[in-house]
Amino acid sequence: MLSRYKILLLNIILFAFIIASRFQTFGNPLIHVDEEFYLFGGGRLLHGDLPYIQIWDRKPFGIFLLYAFFHLFGPYRIIAYQAGAVMAVWGTAWLLFRMGQTIAPTVGAFVSALLYVALLNLSLGEGGQTPIFYNLLVAGAVALILRRLMRPGQLLQTRDILSAMLLFGLAMQIKYTVVFEGIFVGLYCVFHRFLASRSLFGILKDVSLLAGAGILPTAIIFAFYAALGHRSEWIFANLESIFLRGHVPIKEIHHLQKRMLVDILPLIPGLVVTGGLAHKKASEPQYLYLTLWACTAGLGIVIFGGWYVHYILPLYAPLALTCAPLWYKKAGRIWVVALLCVVSLIGQYSLRKHRLDHGDRQTFQAMLNVMKQAPGCVFVYQGPPELYDTPYWCPLTTHPFPGHFHEAVEVHATGIDVMLELHRVLSKRPEYIVTQDEFPVNENRAIRKELFREIYASYELVYKFQGPNSSIYLYRHT
Repeated sequence: MLSRYKILLLNIILFAFIIASRFQTFGNPLIHVDEEFYLFGGGRLLHGDLPYIQIWDRKPFGIFLLYAFFHLFGPYRIIAYQAGAVMAVWGTAWLLFRMGQTIAPTVGAFVSALLYVALLNLSLGEGGQTPIFYNLLVAGAVALILRRLMRPGQLLQTRDILSAMLLFGLAMQIKYTVVFEGIFVGLYCVFHRFLASRSLFGILKDVSLLAGAGILPTAIIFAFYAALGHRSEWIFANLESIFLRGHVPIKEIHHLQKRMLVDILPLIPGLVVTGGLAHKKASEPQYLYLTLWACTAGLGIVIFGGWYVHYILPLYAPLALTCAPLWYKKAGRIWVVALLCVVSLIGQYSLRKHRLDHGDRQTFQAMLNVMKQAPGCVFVYQGPPELYDTPYWCPLTTHPFPGHFHEAVEVHATGIDVMLELHRVLSKRPEYIVTQDEFPVNENRAIRKELFREIYASYELVYKFQGPNSSIYLYRHT
């Protein structure tokens, strides 16, 4: 058992490491288009605009509700959501540390928690992407069951299992892909209880209870939309549209797969060692349980698909945790410490690269300064949705997320005719149009061509941000 002093000291070290790891990003409103859109959507929710109706997207309602809370901080909302992300990372890392203590020495468990923090910066996890928040809920659910498993001879309690599944249910309202890990934990608990009771009726009862707890938050949101008469809109956005997306070119898929593989390969020795300990120490269920969690998280990514590099973020938590047992051997200690140092350095380089490529607070303020000269509506075809979270937002379209216009895979998946919607937007003569360089892969070229026909005819370039690999262009109506 750790003393209160040691717990406080470890928390201070962990928190300081998180701050140092993410310091470059604080106050930057242009970290990633996703979290910019969540913050904008959360703000519109506070104004009475509902996701899937006035503001269309396929993300669960919960992520917009979470960012609505951050939006309550007004001019400090950027710092608020980034502070919330810091707290989520700290909570997740601390849970990983405590779970790591069940399979490794205390120091090894703590280093694995630090490794999780550092890994996030490799895959666009430096801000408020959805896994930053739902990893906390998933880790909490896994830890809840693990705590009970560490008490030999005791049956998993119904209240613990239901609490874990409810946490997964809440996590699903941030991103639905956690369903795979939720199913794993649920089946593990059912099997564990069956071995103790040998009751078929008990299994059916457990499955019903766990499924009900897991889908409860989603069922509540669905009932809310159904009561408002928007049942079909919710179903289309949350279920049907996911399967209507087009196919990413094979070359791009292979590129993403290679990058993800490179990121996780150094973590595989930990998974192998933990799996080996699960075989050697069959009487200690924590090794097998945590190994299966890591495998399930990986399987979820394979099944759902690697659309973007940040889709690998959920895998970092269990893989970092399974690196903790490497501390038992000298070679393993050297490997984990070296890995932590290398990942930390590469992560800091990645943060700097992202900032130079996508801009920062000064870039955002420069665009706002230009727009102040002739205030008017803005249409972001490509670029930062954060520009919508300003006085220049006008409801030109119910599909303001830029990717729904310029990504070829979305052309049949959003419930609109993209070309007609573009014409409808342009007919309202927005004062500003924001674009970026043409995407070499996966851009809807017909839409881009139509947009630039209007830009060349009626707009002038008033601002350009040039990064090493990308640009942002701001056009004003003449």
